[in-house]
Amino acid sequence: MVKNLLLISFLCFVAIQNVCAQQYTIKGKVTDSKTKESLPYVTIMAGQNVYTLADEDGNYELKINNTAARNIVLTIRLVGKRTEKVELDLNPNQNLITRDFVLQDNDNYLSEVVVSAERDEDNVSVSAFKIGKDVIDQSQANSLAELLQLIPGQEIRNPDLQSSQAINFRSANTGQSSLNNSFGIAIVMNDNQMNNNANMQARNPTQGSGFGPLGGGSGFRSSNFGQGENPAGGFDLRQISVGNIETVEVIQGVASAKYGDMSNGAIIIETSAGQAPLNFSLRQARADQTFDLSKGFQLSERHSIFVDMNFLNSRPDMRDAVKSFRRIGGGVMWSAFIGSGKLIKNTLDLKYNTTLDDFRIDPDFGSERIVLYERKAQVVSNRTYFNLKTPVFDSFKSVFSYNGGFDYAFVEQAVNPGVLPVTGFLGEGLNEGTFHPSTYRATREIEGKPVNISARLDFSKNLMSGNIEHSIDYGLTYSFNGNFGNGRVFDPLRPIRTTDVVSEFSNERPLSFRETNPFLEQFGIYVQDQIKGELFKKNYNLNLGLRVDNQINNWSFSPRINTRYKLNDKLTITGAYGLSFKAPGLIHLFPGPQFQDISLINFFNGQEIESLNLMYTYQRPNDASQVKPMKVSQQEIGTYYQSGIFNFSFTAFLKQNRNGFTVNNNRVGLEIPEYEIIEVRENQRPIYQPTGETRIVPVTERRVGNGNFDRSYGFEFTASTKKIEAINTSFSLNLSYYDSYFFDNNLIPLRRGNLQPGDQFWFATYQGAKSQSGNSNGLFTINHHISQLGLVMALRGQVFIYNYQRSFAQTDRAVGYYDSQMNYFEIPENERNDPIYDVLDRSAQAGRYFQRPDFVYFNAHFNLSKNLGKGIRFSFFANNFLNIRPELLDENSGTFLSLLNQDPYFGLELKFTY
Repeated sequence: MVKNLLLISFLCFVAIQNVCAQQYTIKGKVTDSKTKESLPYVTIMAGQNVYTLADEDGNYELKINNTAARNIVLTIRLVGKRTEKVELDLNPNQNLITRDFVLQDNDNYLSEVVVSAERDEDNVSVSAFKIGKDVIDQSQANSLAELLQLIPGQEIRNPDLQSSQAINFRSANTGQSSLNNSFGIAIVMNDNQMNNNANMQARNPTQGSGFGPLGGGSGFRSSNFGQGENPAGGFDLRQISVGNIETVEVIQGVASAKYGDMSNGAIIIETSAGQAPLNFSLRQARADQTFDLSKGFQLSERHSIFVDMNFLNSRPDMRDAVKSFRRIGGGVMWSAFIGSGKLIKNTLDLKYNTTLDDFRIDPDFGSERIVLYERKAQVVSNRTYFNLKTPVFDSFKSVFSYNGGFDYAFVEQAVNPGVLPVTGFLGEGLNEGTFHPSTYRATREIEGKPVNISARLDFSKNLMSGNIEHSIDYGLTYSFNGNFGNGRVFDPLRPIRTTDVVSEFSNERPLSFRETNPFLEQFGIYVQDQIKGELFKKNYNLNLGLRVDNQINNWSFSPRINTRYKLNDKLTITGAYGLSFKAPGLIHLFPGPQFQDISLINFFNGQEIESLNLMYTYQRPNDASQVKPMKVSQQEIGTYYQSGIFNFSFTAFLKQNRNGFTVNNNRVGLEIPEYEIIEVRENQRPIYQPTGETRIVPVTERRVGNGNFDRSYGFEFTASTKKIEAINTSFSLNLSYYDSYFFDNNLIPLRRGNLQPGDQFWFATYQGAKSQSGNSNGLFTINHHISQLGLVMALRGQVFIYNYQRSFAQTDRAVGYYDSQMNYFEIPENERNDPIYDVLDRSAQAGRYFQRPDFVYFNAHFNLSKNLGKGIRFSFFANNFLNIRPELLDENSGTFLSLLNQDPYFGLELKFTY
């Protein structure tokens, strides 16, 4: 199939008529705006894959194998300078184009400094936002999670580095739907797609009926802390430092067909490379300290190395170090131009990162739970750009990435549930267990060694068909995810129990990832055509893309369309449609076998040697045959309006996920023999024998599947002005509204109350849960910038307009039942009200709608940044600096529940550039 698609793509290229080959040479000089001196070793990029480097005198020459394009966008970039983008018109009669460029220092002395995320009109996606270097520098963010709070739909919150930080796009859902949303967001750094596919730091989801970390949350005194592992969820954004990031593109809508294995958007990151001044920054906020250091060295005219390192130490309380989070990272990026014409550029990226969620407790607090999570990650990524013209491409790029890691989760807890039966039997059938002590310290650990390997080839070709311009991209992708750690390591005879109730699922078994050998391979191919032309004498830009992927032996076809139609110089309308698919992770595909222990004889007389714990263990092997990729469809329509200093945009969307991951429950009957004790002996185990009778035991079979459906719709509105020189101020406004509906299509089985021997109905089943929720908020930013003083002051006002939840009515009538032999029977819809099924009735629940809170409230944040001469910048930020904290009251009793908004939070930063 892949070969056929390649052939079809090639024939499409050949079918386009009137192709006239043309090569252009663009040359010029790059200088500094202040000193007027030449700037050496500036990178100039044309389109996507064509690069060159200015020499030591600032002169550059760029050769473009552009077949017929009318214009081309040049990007001029040097670390420490503001990136410039210039669109050049191409004339077939003029092969040589001369163009000089002037670059400004990227500091507060710029004529205009941006402090908010902006619409990215250069992106293929019509609903993308961009965060540039000036926004990053003003944000004072510790991690990517905090930086992304500036895009529509997110909330500005105080830094919270004590638990994993993922992000959701365009959804108001919580729980499993939220977990699936964040899992489907792709993180792409320097063309290296980072994901959470190989994260297996979780308990067996078929034992606990859900995806959760090993230790769950941890608490001490009055504080509660979330987990750091985040299995089956989004990539932990705390791991990504922002100190060396140049640009971030956030795609919440329909992404380019280049990106696969994603369902809910993508975050595209480019980091610094090449020659750069020494940058050193130190940030302090409460008990959080962040340190960043970077420097780019030009080794020769063709070779450069960029080195960076970062350190973060965070504690929730300055008074003690019970809970802490630390991050240490760094990297080296080597860039080289190859060949006499510098037609090949190679970039090798090496990164190392380690994070540690630590929880240290004085031994005197023996009843507390100790939770620790550590992650070490190594990245080797290589990109090679080829400016080589052939009949089927003008340029191409190859990418290879290796992401290796070491994950370690540990939990220790004092257990005091009393003497209870326990077994560690790893097979199925009859077994003699034992009894654990009434008090002991239980430990669990999970050791994972995730490996993510990916490779891709991207080709570009420009063609003309009459007056229509085609920019065609096509390519191949491959990825491998595996985990080769020791897995879940613990003593099953010393389980972690918090109550004296013995559950059939309470005794999980160890599992070696290395022996299980979990892995996932994916293959993909894509083609897309960015078409520019005129329709009714109006310019349009139409992007048509198609991805074909093979994920866990499932073929998926993902058409994606993004279009812009310019009605006039001020008004543009947009639209988009796309399908995307996210493969399950290894925790979905390889959760491990499910064990259920059924007690046959539980006899304990105070002496273990004279006691008997006879059990029947049921084992359900790992089975992922029913797991399919998540499928998400999105539709968008919107408009842009630009007039003078004003910019407005509006996007409405509808997004549907039909195959969300969940744990499905099914009841089956298990026939087991009955046993009895016939003799109790001194200093020996009792003698027992079968009674000759059997009984049917209802057993819950759990498997990971695709049982969730959710639908979200809403809108995003942005308005902004350029800097108004008379008052040195610019304004921006982001508004969003999201409404989400969730439905679990798995039936809910409940055991009958007052069950008597011989009753026909044992279990009743009911329709799955439904819910709906919505929220609306806005962010208004006033940016006061005095360039002569190098002073930027940003006041951000956040308004929380609307937040509601709705539960749907639950009928008392069953839709099916299990009989005494655990055979399942569906009740036809027209018979569900028959009186014979009255005994299956449960308590009906009326639908409920409530707002919490039921009023609009506000919050205010302040940022200040001042250049103290050349190369030194001081920054200060204050969240909720007005201490606005409305009270949330119970809607019925009026009693106090909590305070809205977080408490005031202050921090400062010093940055030095030499």
